[in-house]
This record gives sequence, C-alpha cells and structure tokens, in this order.
Amino acid sequence: MFDLVIMVDWSAASSPGPAKPSPDRCWIAWATGGKMPAPEYFRTRRDCMARICHLLRTHHGTACVGFDFPFGYPVGSGLGGGRQAAMRIARHLTSDERDRNNRFDVAARFNREMTDRTGPFWGCPANASSDYLSTKRTGFPFPAFDEWRIAEKYLKEKHRRHSLSSVWKLYTTGSVGSQALTGLRELALLATQADIAPRIRFWPFETDWERRLDGIILTEIWPSLRDETPYDHPVKDARQVIACRDWLLDEMAKGTAAAAFAAPDWLDPAQEKICREEEGWILGVR
Repeated sequence: MFDLVIMVDWSAASSPGPAKPSPDRCWIAWATGGKMPAPEYFRTRRDCMARICHLLRTHHGTACVGFDFPFGYPVGSGLGGGRQAAMRIARHLTSDERDRNNRFDVAARFNREMTDRTGPFWGCPANASSDYLSTKRTGFPFPAFDEWRIAEKYLKEKHRRHSLSSVWKLYTTGSVGSQALTGLRELALLATQADIAPRIRFWPFETDWERRLDGIILTEIWPSLRDETPYDHPVKDARQVIACRDWLLDEMAKGTAAAAFAAPDWLDPAQEKICREEEGWILGVR
C-alpha cells in the first residue's frame, strides 16, 4: 500500500534540543522495502524536516507520513484544516534554524481575527501575553465553535482518553496547539517543494478518506493509541514512533490498512463532511 512509511514525534520547542538524544524533541521512525532502521533523533524541526524531505526524494513510490499534531481546528472557528490551515499559518508564522518562532504573536493575531478577545488560543509566557492572548485558560465563552474536534470528543467520551489536550492550548505540558501551529507551517512549506508538491495529499481532506491514497499522504496520528511498552529504547518518544510505524506496517501486511484510513461508520453524513473538509481525523481512530 505504501512504499515508504514515516512516523514523526513533533516538538514546538523554541531552541535546539540537547546533543544527546532526549525526550520532547523531534523523532522519526521509518521503513521501506523491509528495512526498518532504528528511530532517529533531531535537535531542531528544520533538521527533522530536512531528513523527511531526503527520504521522500530518494523513495519515489507511495508514502505515508504521520505527524503527532492536529491537522485541523473545530468547525466554526474559521481556521479550517489541512492545506488551507497550513497555508494560512505559514503566511504569518516564522521559525529560524534554531527553532526560534513567533507562534504566540500568530495565536494572538488569530484570536483577534476570530473573536476579538483573549481566546480561543491560550497559554504563553508572561512576557508574551497581550489583550489577545492570556497566560491561562479563562473558560471557553465562544458559542460559534467548540473547544474540541469531533475526533477528540469521541476519544474523550467513548474511550475515556482524558489526557488529550486542546488544539487551543499553546504552553506548558501538553501544548498541542503550538505543535499544530509550528507543524502545519512546515507541512505548508513541504507542499511547496517543486519536486515533492505534486505528490502531496493531506488526509482526509484531499484523499476522500481511503479512496485516493496515491502519492505522499500526510496524516495526523496520536501515538498514545499504540502500545510502546514492548520496545526497548530509553526514550518514550522513540518507542512511540516505532509503535506507530509498526502498527501501520502490520495493517498493510494483513491487508487491512485501507480501513484505517476510511471514515468511521458511526459518523453521520454531516459529521463526515465536517471531518473531511475542516477538522480532519486521527489515523486509526475507529
């Protein structure tokens, strides 16, 4: 189904990680043609994306690249998902070779555009707070849209996955909002690489779920769905990307991988359309 599989544990850090492979920086695990190398550590996002680009350029078949950050925002927020959200973020967010970035300024800008208030994005150092971005969550008084996407509500309610963080949270533990901003920016840049761009598809926005899985398929993953305990590696992030990679390889070997990319059959038509066009989905959540 895929000639190349890459799974990525992302980081929104604002400085390079330690030289010694460490948690909370970028990790990838990849496989192709029966080759399954050890996970690779990257001190910066730029180095991580350079490695991914190299792998995509040297493997010309189909590929699935999974990233552990949201690909979309709750319906009604106006931020959308997939390529649309990525391009919008990339127009404003900057990040240098040492991962210094302006994500808090961008979040404040989006808050002003969406609600003209200090939200829905929240969380930042005190020196980055402003009239449009607060250091702490102050409720969610935004009736036009929800705090959670459909996929997240399903995981929280049906599977009791209460450790999920909101895409609006930008700072401290579980700041998936910053991962989404910095990550979607990089996907927008990836999709402008002349030799790679024609093959890029954002799942499920541009693939109609499992129906168009040709080219390079960019997917959202949630590593906590996979059991990483059988793997022998000192860093949990590394174990998790191996577990995600091996899960997809196993699905491919069994001939059941296409079902993992399909829309869950419990989504009603309106929900399916929202997820496919705006919010996105998490690979393997059924």
